[in-house]
Amino acid sequence: MDVRSHRFISHFSAAQGAKLIRHVKPVRFPHKALIFAEGRVSNCIYLVFTGRVVLTKKSAGGAPQVIAYKGPDDYFGELGVLDGSTRSTSATADGPVQLGRIAQKPFLQLLSQSSWHTVLRLFSHVSENLRSTNERYVREVVRKEKITLIGEMANSMIHDFRGPFSTIKLAAELVAKRNRAPETQELCRMILRQVERLGGMVEEVLEFARGETRLRLKPVQLGDLFALLREGNQAAFERAGLRLEVRPSPIQLALDPERFQRVLQNLVSNARESLGRRRGGRVTVAARRLRHHCEVTVADNGPGIAREIRETLFEPFVSHGKSGGTGLGLAIAKSIVEAHRGAIDFRTSRAGTTFILQLPMAG
Repeated sequence: MDVRSHRFISHFSAAQGAKLIRHVKPVRFPHKALIFAEGRVSNCIYLVFTGRVVLTKKSAGGAPQVIAYKGPDDYFGELGVLDGSTRSTSATADGPVQLGRIAQKPFLQLLSQSSWHTVLRLFSHVSENLRSTNERYVREVVRKEKITLIGEMANSMIHDFRGPFSTIKLAAELVAKRNRAPETQELCRMILRQVERLGGMVEEVLEFARGETRLRLKPVQLGDLFALLREGNQAAFERAGLRLEVRPSPIQLALDPERFQRVLQNLVSNARESLGRRRGGRVTVAARRLRHHCEVTVADNGPGIAREIRETLFEPFVSHGKSGGTGLGLAIAKSIVEAHRGAIDFRTSRAGTTFILQLPMAG
């Protein structure tokens, strides 16, 4: 990015901007590098040329709370430089970043020589940035409180569900022992699988609220998981007049099968809901081996993801056009995939949406 076209430089006249550019020192930071820490001396302003910087503030519990992201053409660190206070946040590189550093002394000297129009324009933008950052901070605090409350509810639900779950499992096992008919055996197995699934879902919400994801990894054939996925969803797709295509796969991965199965289930259920009763609606689940990882895809030919939630799709409590749900499904799915040392992303358009899961190969 050309420093002359940066938004921060545009606050000044051409002559002042040219002087300011001479004081911009290019600096680079690797992924996760600390640029400055909360409470340190404010001695410079940073301009973002490439990459992204995350600004965090310590919460009451001591954990860092994300309050803003700064990308190309943004700037940060200006408040402390202007009012002489210490850093109110910490700044960390979210991936490799290239920045421009402007020291405090020459900047304040140049500002003192600027017209009141320039100063007013600069402070107007600084005020706007502060307002948007404060709004995000408030939203994050409220979101954290919601997650904590849901975690407390999940803990209570686990305690209350143990009795009914045990009764249902015992009843299904007794029916299976007394009736050896293949159809009855399969129905009992389905009941037991769904009871385990319900318990696992509540456990996942509790772990998500605690900020942890515990896995029980073992070698798993993707084809076996896909077969269970087809079995559990075929009837619902047929009732809606939709088509579910699950392609067989010989790939073996190190997975927590129950957790990963629920990730797939969440993606398939979301895709089915997005299709409604669309004529020719289709969801396709497939996997392929690439060089050092496996790529699992869940694709639909629906209307695509609404633009207003694309940037925050994997954040908690993000939902659009759904009558129910907590808005936690994709946030939990992301935490599970990342706990497997994988990554999840998506492509979307009016022709449909594809979720892409990248997972390391077993061994």
